[in-house]
Amino acid sequence: MEPIFEKDIEEILPQVVAWRRHFHQYPESSFNEVATTEFLLNEIEKLGNVKITRPMETGLVARLEGALPGPTIALRADIDALKMTELTGLEYASKNEGVMHACGHDSHTAMLLGAVSILSKNQQNLKGNFVFIFQPAEEFPPGGAIAMVEANVLDGVDAILGQHVSSITQVGQVGILAGASSANTDCFEIVVKGRGGHASTPNLCIDPIPVAMQIVTAMQQIVPRNISPNDKAVLSVTRINGGTADNIIPDTVIIGGTVRTYTKENREKIYERICSIAAKISAAENCEGTVKYTWGYPSTVNTPAYVEAITALGEELYGEGTVVTMEPSMGGEDFAYYLEKVPGCFMYLGVKNAEKGCIYPGHNTKFTIDEDAFSMGITMMLNGALCFQKLVEEQKKEA
Repeated sequence: MEPIFEKDIEEILPQVVAWRRHFHQYPESSFNEVATTEFLLNEIEKLGNVKITRPMETGLVARLEGALPGPTIALRADIDALKMTELTGLEYASKNEGVMHACGHDSHTAMLLGAVSILSKNQQNLKGNFVFIFQPAEEFPPGGAIAMVEANVLDGVDAILGQHVSSITQVGQVGILAGASSANTDCFEIVVKGRGGHASTPNLCIDPIPVAMQIVTAMQQIVPRNISPNDKAVLSVTRINGGTADNIIPDTVIIGGTVRTYTKENREKIYERICSIAAKISAAENCEGTVKYTWGYPSTVNTPAYVEAITALGEELYGEGTVVTMEPSMGGEDFAYYLEKVPGCFMYLGVKNAEKGCIYPGHNTKFTIDEDAFSMGITMMLNGALCFQKLVEEQKKEA
């Protein structure tokens, strides 16, 4: 199979690179993507045949109607950056102090903008409809995806395809996994309240520090003694704060951390155990233990049939071994909210290239990507969308 739009992709690649470098130079953090949104708005308006809506203050949704009836497929890119100081030394490094595209969202945005442009140019040869979601705030819970879903951007959508660059996958490869590919990502904060006083008279105080230590120690048993060894789960205590001076017993100690799971059952079980341990150990020591639990992004669960379609497409276009099976990630991704509403999948585009120094992981101050991956990324998005249309039609015939 020859990739559709091959010539169009080749022609637009220099522009996609230029767009990506612009976004990289002017990154904006979650829910602050004002200039990024305006740039996208101006570029898409030039196309003339794409309808634009602004369901949120930042981010936008573009819609293109094909010449013939057919299924509606959504494509999504996240547009936000991280609050980090860039140390790549690139000539197009961030000009916005303390903000950096260290997770590849500049690439996602540029490639999707390229996809919009190509499909707009070929509108008369298309069937069905295409929805392009330029989503803000993937990096900062509650995230932009759930707000997009609540704004009904998926109304009428039959399937969705998402893409993320991968610094652990080689250029020329695509990673994907059927089923749960990312974790439920939750956070907790436990406040242990005692009674402070002078450190020389601990008998007159209720010291929350040893109580907090007992809670942390007890929580280490939650996963190995409550979760099946056949499942995967992580509970990490990442901060403990309490006290201000050597001679003062504090009133409170705060414990914080994160929980990662793949199933609803394990997610709820760990939450219940954290609450129980914090309350009961605190009570046993005459302290008060309260838990603030933040339910983060759910697990991204790829629809198997759509994973099979992407796998077959990648191998047909680029050869056997092009599409690799990813290990489930304990990271979070709010694309999960879209997949709770419509079928589809989330794929990973390889951007690792040791020869070019593209070896640093995402969220690293030296994170860089190999822009040669863009051709494959746009090709897989566009051809993947058309494959999804065929799959939807087949499923409707069988229903």
